[in-house]
Amino acid sequence: VMLYAFYFFVKDGPRILSRILYFTPLEEDDERTLIAQFVSVTRATIKGSILIGLLQGGLAGAAFFVLDLPAAAFWTTVMAVLSVIPVLGSGIVWAPAAVILLLTGRVAAGIGLTLWGIVIVGLVDNFLRPRLVGRDTKMHDLLVLLSTFGGLAMFGLVGFIVGPIIAALFLTAWDLYG
Repeated sequence: VMLYAFYFFVKDGPRILSRILYFTPLEEDDERTLIAQFVSVTRATIKGSILIGLLQGGLAGAAFFVLDLPAAAFWTTVMAVLSVIPVLGSGIVWAPAAVILLLTGRVAAGIGLTLWGIVIVGLVDNFLRPRLVGRDTKMHDLLVLLSTFGGLAMFGLVGFIVGPIIAALFLTAWDLYG
């Protein structure tokens, strides 16, 4: 459904946007401000998610290389892609790998991978997402974090993009009407 809708948003986007703006009770300058904020937050959220995904995938993949796990390059790529999913992300790959290491007698490697995954890889998302997204959107780190979690709770996986966008649009509307 998302790909189908995306096609029509790309194809008919300007016409849809002009129709939406026709019904808003804002002046043209305020409409431009609202659109600029929407574009800025969307760009920052997507850019931040891609950067965090690459960073988390790289950090987790580095542990796979150090531990000499098979197909480390492949799993690094998989973890980089999965890292755009907040909370679970790369843990979908490194957590089972740590369990396998523990069960096969490589206890130190399993514990090391678990600690590395939780402390270093897992916290990258929590610390960097608010800063990367918040810096570009001029939103406070706490608001970015809360709106990301709220977006996930309300909209599922796409909520990590939709939540900060809604928060930024709310702040913009607040400023316009304030």
